[in-house]
Amino acid sequence: MTLSIEQDLQLRLEQENLLRRIINSIHQTLDLNDILRATAEEIRSLLRTDRVMLYKFHGDGSGQVIAESIDNNRLPSLLGLNFPADDIPLHARKMFMKARSRSVVNVDTRQIGQSPLRNLVTGEATSGDITYRPVDPCHVEYLTAMGVKSSLIMPIFHQEELWGLLASHHSEPRLVPESEIDAVQMVVDQLSVAIAQSDILTKAQARAQREAVLDRITALLHSMPRIEFQSALKETVEAFSGTGGRLCIRHQAFSLQNDTVKSLADCLNAENPSIELYTCGWQPVMPEVAKYQYMEQYSVWQERYKSGNCDVWGITDIYQTPELRNLQIAFQATKIRSIMMIPLQYRQQLLGYLSVFRNEIDTETLWAGQFDPDQRQLYPRLSFEVWRESKKAQACEWTVEEIELAQAIGKQFALFIQQYEIYQQVQAFNANLFQNLFG
Repeated sequence: MTLSIEQDLQLRLEQENLLRRIINSIHQTLDLNDILRATAEEIRSLLRTDRVMLYKFHGDGSGQVIAESIDNNRLPSLLGLNFPADDIPLHARKMFMKARSRSVVNVDTRQIGQSPLRNLVTGEATSGDITYRPVDPCHVEYLTAMGVKSSLIMPIFHQEELWGLLASHHSEPRLVPESEIDAVQMVVDQLSVAIAQSDILTKAQARAQREAVLDRITALLHSMPRIEFQSALKETVEAFSGTGGRLCIRHQAFSLQNDTVKSLADCLNAENPSIELYTCGWQPVMPEVAKYQYMEQYSVWQERYKSGNCDVWGITDIYQTPELRNLQIAFQATKIRSIMMIPLQYRQQLLGYLSVFRNEIDTETLWAGQFDPDQRQLYPRLSFEVWRESKKAQACEWTVEEIELAQAIGKQFALFIQQYEIYQQVQAFNANLFQNLFG
């Protein structure tokens, strides 16, 4: 048996042990961060390279290093740093998606080897053999600025979408045999399983939290005859990490004299608005010259919901929403920046509005090197020193899950408001009857 055969057997044994440890790690813990950290450490140990990192893409194409393993600080840490979308441009991300291509770069030889798992044209599976070609000079400059002489990049997928990358960097030139690529690919495949597992768990936990919130709010609304509207509003605001909120409903809309019920619009538009208003936290400040006393009186809401539309309106930025131009002045003296407007509708009848406010926030992002976020990056950066980007007064977008929760909460409020109105009508009828009989 020659030495090369012995080395090959030893490598295969190490690869099998690595895969077994990774699989055991996935089975033993449900914490994805722990799995990613362990994977980075195990792969760096197997490849004997200076740095292995796991990089996750954001929705805008930028990304962040979320796990990393480094050998004795031979390369600087990039953990937690973000990279702009132009660093891995759209065409490169599409290549990863379509061909499932793994890439190897040798800076000294100026060669890049690519090993696609799918045919770029047909999408059919391929042998995964490595083919080499000259590497783009910008790519060489980029790696050189990082202090990298050799790199291996593997795409990571979740639900057929490009989730992120596994990157192995070495400060010296090194050959990357196909057996190493195959071994790392097996680990990456297991990572996809772990990511899917974590996604299912995260969604289940979020669903349980939403159901718990809904149960608490329902319990508060169920406390007849005195429904805890104020407490339910406070619970709702907290559920969305809001800074304020309002509940505006009809008051004494039922008329015993002519047996009619005034609409919400009639109650709001009356000379003396006939409404019940509950508030919590930060509130808009109506100036003395304002046309109306209450924000709910402005026509933007009636126009939005006049056709029976009962969808929740998640307004990310008040000042970027033209429909709110007449209302913007009421928020200028506050830090409120976002509104979740929930119409309270029961059987095609609008009973009121439930709104949740969020204040503007200051954000800070750590980037790997300074760049101009407003311009496309035409040249590689010369430094990856940490750049701290601070932004003031930013709006916070409402998520799909929050909109869905708001819809469910709105239905509960509407149901109990309807019962509350019926209870009030019965009380008024009984009082009137008593007055007629014994008054």
